[in-house]
Amino acid sequence: MVDLEAAEQVLRQRFGLAALRPAQRRVVASVLRGRDALAVLPTGAGKSVCYQLPAVVLGGVTVVVSPLIALMDDQVRAARRRDLGAAALHSALPAAERAAVLGRVRRGELQLLYVAPESLERLAPELAGMGVRPALLAVDEAHCISEWGHDFRPSYRRIGAARRTWGMPPTLALTGSATPDVRADICASLQLGAGSPRGPDVHVTSFDRPNLAFAVRAVRSESARRALLAELLVRRDGLALAYLPTRLMTESVARTLARLGLRSAPYHAGLAAELRREILDRFLDGALDVVCATSAFGMGIDQPRVRLVVHWTAPASPEAYYQEAGRAGRDGGESRCVLLAGPGDAALRQRQLEASYPGRRTLERLWRDPEALRRAARPVREAAERWRGELLEGAPGADWGRLHRRRRWAEARLDAMERYARTRGCRRAVLLGWFGEPVEGCQRCDRCAASRQAAAMGRRPAAFGAFVARVRALLHAGA
Repeated sequence: MVDLEAAEQVLRQRFGLAALRPAQRRVVASVLRGRDALAVLPTGAGKSVCYQLPAVVLGGVTVVVSPLIALMDDQVRAARRRDLGAAALHSALPAAERAAVLGRVRRGELQLLYVAPESLERLAPELAGMGVRPALLAVDEAHCISEWGHDFRPSYRRIGAARRTWGMPPTLALTGSATPDVRADICASLQLGAGSPRGPDVHVTSFDRPNLAFAVRAVRSESARRALLAELLVRRDGLALAYLPTRLMTESVARTLARLGLRSAPYHAGLAAELRREILDRFLDGALDVVCATSAFGMGIDQPRVRLVVHWTAPASPEAYYQEAGRAGRDGGESRCVLLAGPGDAALRQRQLEASYPGRRTLERLWRDPEALRRAARPVREAAERWRGELLEGAPGADWGRLHRRRRWAEARLDAMERYARTRGCRRAVLLGWFGEPVEGCQRCDRCAASRQAAAMGRRPAAFGAFVARVRALLHAGA
């Protein structure tokens, strides 16, 4: 077994870090003892070090499951800057490059192999056939395993099968947001701690981010919402993110902000991969003041100087909101997280729920009629294809009870966000309570410290009416 102090010496020499943080130290100690572990660490806590450092000191290859190609490529670049042997396997890799990566694995040249979960079904027997057993299996964004999580991905449910193919190597599951139910589901799906009377080591740090000030701002109309959004972003201190519900809105709002003098850009899954990469790089380099994004702008965004995150409307779950709002203040600096709330929000969320969880009759009709599926709105079409895979995969008939359970859980998450927006008590307590962490009054949200928060947010100047008129003029001009 590798000594933890020796590992920290490697940390100083190879990673340029003085010491592990307390939570990192506990997780790394579990891994070095060969224990299965689940680590729930908040955004900015340094999750990657928890498997990269063991990858250096344990020898062999550490397989890291990661959900996004762009995120994998970023992680590979970061690992190589630390002089680590790292590569990625995913669907965008040409066959020749894939063969070259496997050759490096066979020759023992790689310490870190990043893979998409969809690739594991093929990769697991390939590595086993080479006689390669991962020294460690690390599962990043492990909340994607759970049907009860906010970002469930069916491919993550198959990671456990790959682990069994490799003979159950030590496994570390990492996530920044997981309720107690989701944690239990992760451990069960991966069979963490199987064969051990103690079960896995579970490390859950506080979800609290004391440097984040939470607030909800009420609006009475969509034009007032847009004007307030623009006001907050123009008067921001530092870089900012604005989360919007549709692709068209990200582009429209970005154009409006540009006319107001901000360096802004939209970001959504409909943009070409090269353009998304360019926008992300500009934001990370500080060349953009604001990114107007859908939820596609999320995992792995490592810009520590974001001082403001504004949501046009509430996301579908407390997990999603806390993860997106948590892009603010990753350097520990004082930052704001503002949710805009208006009279049409509940109806919008209900429409999104109906699109994501169509009824049985709707799904059966769309599956029978390709033309109807083609004509359906994009969210409904995507949901129909997703549910076809989830409900029919490996089964003689659809498991409609599964759809019903998932919808009920989605409704519960929406209700939790509604409570957050409407509470007269501490907003931080509502959020952290969802994760099973009790909190008294935080004195940092708008409910706990209304006068202090109003001063920090900045009161509207007398000239605000002129500002609103300018924004509306831009909108009517086609901005």
